[in-house]
Amino acid sequence: MAPELSSFENDSSARQQYSAHNPIEQYVLLAKGAKGAACIELIKQVLEAPGVHVFGELLAMPNIEELQNGQHASYYNTLHLFAYGTYRQYLENQSKLIQLTPAMQKKLQHLTVVSLAIKSKCIPYNELLDELDIKNVRVLEDLIIEAIYADVIHGKLDQKNKQLEVDYAIGRDIRMGDIKEIASTLQEWSDSCEAILLCLETQINRANTEKQKRIKHKEAIEQEISNLKKTIKTQSVESDEAMATDGCRDIAGGLDLRKKPTKSKSLKGSGPGKSVSK
Repeated sequence: MAPELSSFENDSSARQQYSAHNPIEQYVLLAKGAKGAACIELIKQVLEAPGVHVFGELLAMPNIEELQNGQHASYYNTLHLFAYGTYRQYLENQSKLIQLTPAMQKKLQHLTVVSLAIKSKCIPYNELLDELDIKNVRVLEDLIIEAIYADVIHGKLDQKNKQLEVDYAIGRDIRMGDIKEIASTLQEWSDSCEAILLCLETQINRANTEKQKRIKHKEAIEQEISNLKKTIKTQSVESDEAMATDGCRDIAGGLDLRKKPTKSKSLKGSGPGKSVSK
């Protein structure tokens, strides 16, 4: 069985093809033909492999599941722990698990940070130190920086407040028992979205109704203003015409008043016996 593993490892093109799509797939393919010692070796490689952080597909394979009831149960239990557990759980159950290499330990600590980030986006240093079994803050910060560079999490170290602020974390494997809870959470989220959309639709309809009312009110005011302008214009024209008529009359009256009778006097002499005709 081991030669099959080696032959696949020598096929670099196949490794690149599967790794580019999903890092765990190459190990899943290897596990299909692995038995006994080959499965053990495969689990060791998976637990140390950089970029491999989900293990559910491998755990679900029949030949891997067979290990949990045999002499190699500790390997299956460790693989199960990497899929769903934390470093604190490893410390509490070391008798049932294999001894971790430095690479395995660091990966499990990174996965533990991911699990903590799922619960809270701001993780206090004290909680991280306890969960990761680290005594020194500098060592803790170095571990977190490595996790960020490994693209396991995105965030920043808040040294002033002594906490890790997480913006993003990779997803971990999901237990079968958690599916109902996840579905329930998603359903609640969906119901909340529908309620919000219904509220927004109601608000939009109300706003449109108010807008139409304001438009009609504005049109009525503009029509009233237009009517007033017409009335004022008509009254102004009539007033001008009346004033013009009255002016003509005043002029005509003035001319009549200025007319005076004309009298002619002729004086033909001033002596007695002369008559004056008027």
